[in-house]
Amino acid sequence: MDLVEPCADWRDAGFYAPLLDADRSIFAWEWLRRDPGYRLAARQAPNGEGGTDAARWGLHRFEDPDRAAPEARPLWRAAYHPYVLKARAAPPASPSDAIELGRFAALATLDAGEGEHWLLSDGLCTVRFDLIDGTATRGPVELHYLLAGRVSAHGPLLALRRLLALAETGRFSRILHPREPKARRWILALRAHDALAAGASQREIAAGLLGDAAEEARWRVHAASLRSQVQRLVRAARGFADGGYRAFLR
Repeated sequence: MDLVEPCADWRDAGFYAPLLDADRSIFAWEWLRRDPGYRLAARQAPNGEGGTDAARWGLHRFEDPDRAAPEARPLWRAAYHPYVLKARAAPPASPSDAIELGRFAALATLDAGEGEHWLLSDGLCTVRFDLIDGTATRGPVELHYLLAGRVSAHGPLLALRRLLALAETGRFSRILHPREPKARRWILALRAHDALAAGASQREIAAGLLGDAAEEARWRVHAASLRSQVQRLVRAARGFADGGYRAFLR
């Protein structure tokens, strides 16, 4: 695993705290933005665009790697992130079936290339959908959703439910965007990664993240359980950084 400059002060728990309520795709972004190859590619892309090159990283366009959650708005491709709904946009046949994305301008990110690729996000909760025909930029539309398959439909169906809830209430549903049960563990792995990038030892990581007992001179003997925990944490951090973070998207 090649380490880059730390993305945050790993001792500052408050910096990572927003991730407790983050979508899995946001955790994936936090690992991607720490990837040395991605950071170099994003900084070399003209105007942060380079859609073809960004596709290598699973994105429709480069997102600034210095943007952490909840400011970042990574636009993941459906090939990498199966929670993407596909639809066609048409003039609404009935006002009750119309969706006006202008209501969500503060949440919306759009990449318009081949079709329109939409992200509605507050930086922690996300809804992704692609329009393969028509546009949602000119006022209310009726969306004709494309769902297929038995297993393949589950991700887009959840995206649809989240989109409809947002359209109906104007806010993200906490029922449909529940807190990830492993979020605290994933945050510790991120902090361990940043600690290693900052040159911290496993003993320092154990003391900073797991308990004061690691400060003792013979912590490997007197705090054997902490030693095992930090070793597992470091292994997890290395695994995520080496590409294991892609599992968050699935």
